[in-house]
Amino acid sequence: MDLVDSRNAPQPRRIKFASLGLVVLDEIRFPSKATQKDVVGGSGSYATLGARLFQPARKSLSIGWTIRAGKDFPHPIRSNLESWNTTFQFIEDPNQPSTRGCLEYLDESHDNKRFHYVTPILGVKPEHFRGTPLLDSSTFHLLAEPEEAIETIRELLELRKQSGMDHRPLIIWEPRPPSCVPSNLNSFYRAIAMVDVFSPNHVELGACFGYSFVEGVIDLKLVKTLATTMLESGFKDRREGAIVVRAAEHGSLVVVAHPSALTWCPAFYQSTKHNSGATVAHPKIIDPTGAGNAFLGGYAIGLQETSDFVRAAWYGSVAASFALEQVGLPVLGKYPASGEEVWNGCGTFQRLEDYESRLEKNI
Repeated sequence: MDLVDSRNAPQPRRIKFASLGLVVLDEIRFPSKATQKDVVGGSGSYATLGARLFQPARKSLSIGWTIRAGKDFPHPIRSNLESWNTTFQFIEDPNQPSTRGCLEYLDESHDNKRFHYVTPILGVKPEHFRGTPLLDSSTFHLLAEPEEAIETIRELLELRKQSGMDHRPLIIWEPRPPSCVPSNLNSFYRAIAMVDVFSPNHVELGACFGYSFVEGVIDLKLVKTLATTMLESGFKDRREGAIVVRAAEHGSLVVVAHPSALTWCPAFYQSTKHNSGATVAHPKIIDPTGAGNAFLGGYAIGLQETSDFVRAAWYGSVAASFALEQVGLPVLGKYPASGEEVWNGCGTFQRLEDYESRLEKNI
C-alpha cells in the first residue's frame, strides 16, 4: 500500500471527504467518432472531483482519495490524479488488472448508453482505510446496494470505534441502479436509517416503487411523493437527515426530515425550449457521465460548510457542471496573473457565486 501526499506537505488535521467508490479506466465508444481509451471514470473519481473542487490549494489535502489499481494502471494517469494534491492512497495489486469498463453511447445525445465491466472489480472497502488518515474522515460517500451499504457502514463504524474514533461521521449513500426494485424497499429503509443523506436519481427513485420515467420527462409531483415516502419510512426515528433526488437537467429535490421541507434546486446548466417545442440541451453539456457522483462530492463539502441540507445542493449543482463539460475529468489549472486555481479555465467559487446570484433573481 502506497500512501502518497503529492506535494509532501503536512497531513491535514482532519480529512473532510473520502469515497468508497471505484476508479475505473473506461473505453468509450461513440456512434460517429473515434473510440477513447483509458478515460478515468467511476463513482469514486467523480465524487472525489466534486469534493476537491471546493477545497483548493492547501485545503485540498483534506480530501482523501483511495485508488485500488492493477499492474496496468497507466503512470501518466496516476501522475495527473496525484497533481490534485489530495491525501492520496494508491493501492496496487501486481497480480490483477486494473478495473476497466466499456461504455458505449448509442446516440449522439449520449442519453442512451450501455456499460459493462471487462475486468474483475477492485473495490474499496473500509479495511483499506485502516491505519490511514482517511478512516477519521468527517464524511464518507458510497455507492452500494442496500444490504451492501448496511454491511459496509457497520464495518466502517466498527473500525473507527476500534481506533478510538467515537464521533459519528456524515454518510452519503447513492444506490446501485440494479438494486432499485420494489422487493428491496424494506432493505432500503433499513439502510437509510443508517445514513445522513440518501441520494438516488429520479429514475432510481421511481424504480424502487415500480415506476419508470420516459427519457427527458419527469413527473415532479410523483418524485416529491416518492421522496417523501422514502424519507418518512427511512428517517422515521432520526431527528436529522435528507433525501436528495438528483434529476439531471431538472435539478435536484431536497427533502429534509426536521424541519420538514421540500425544495427544488435548478441545475447549473439549463435546457432551453426550441421554437418547435423540442428541448435543447445547454451547449456546454458534452457528457453527463459522472455528474451525479460529482454532485454528491460537492454536496458533502457544502453540507459541512453551510450545515444546511438545501444550500449544500447548490455546491452539488456547481460541482456537477464541471463534470458535464467534457468526456472524462475536467482539467485543473491556474490563472497566470493571480495563481488562483481553475477547472476548465473557471474558478469554482466564482461559478458558485453566479449560481447563487441566479437563485436570488428568481426568488
